[in-house]
Amino acid sequence: MHQALTLLGVPSAPKLVGTVYTAFFPGEIAAGRLSSLRRDEERSFRTAPYNRPYYLCAALTADLLAPARGLLTVSTWPLERRIVGPLSPRTDFLTSAIRLAEHAAARPTGRGGPNPDVQRLLWRFASNIPGAVDGTVGTVDPAVLAEAAREELEVHREADRRRRESAAGRALDRLDDAERLFGSRLRALQDAPRRPAVNGEIDR
Repeated sequence: MHQALTLLGVPSAPKLVGTVYTAFFPGEIAAGRLSSLRRDEERSFRTAPYNRPYYLCAALTADLLAPARGLLTVSTWPLERRIVGPLSPRTDFLTSAIRLAEHAAARPTGRGGPNPDVQRLLWRFASNIPGAVDGTVGTVDPAVLAEAAREELEVHREADRRRRESAAGRALDRLDDAERLFGSRLRALQDAPRRPAVNGEIDR
């Protein structure tokens, strides 16, 4: 999990993390492990804070500093990278597309051609980015995908960065160490009991 999340580099849904792990790393992640992972990590941190090099933790919503439903991050990431605002689903989608495309381009190609799991994963990203599809359906040139994602990312990056940094400042002022990693559930219940989850593309 940690390897796949580090490769993605942004808050991501467990399902996408599992798909990335299967495409780029040996073995598979047991589906049962994903369902309780964040709960187990929070319990571990609260029992013995900072007893491990890193924890897989929650993304925090920029407005409420509450856990963003269904998004995992790594505790060692800067706080602003673990926060999601209104533009973050798109900027994170584009960022992860760039990182995956670059990683795929750097991998040696086997005798049978590009890894089909990697190609399917890249296609899922490319089909949601204007200008990223160049050629046969289902086949993606990683360089084209990365360039198209960079072009669109420039449109949204600065506004998203400002929102995340502002929220990170509030989190440092208001939350304790555990809440900075796993979110403030009490505040979420008091302020927005029916707030919908933050969603991104392709089950981020």
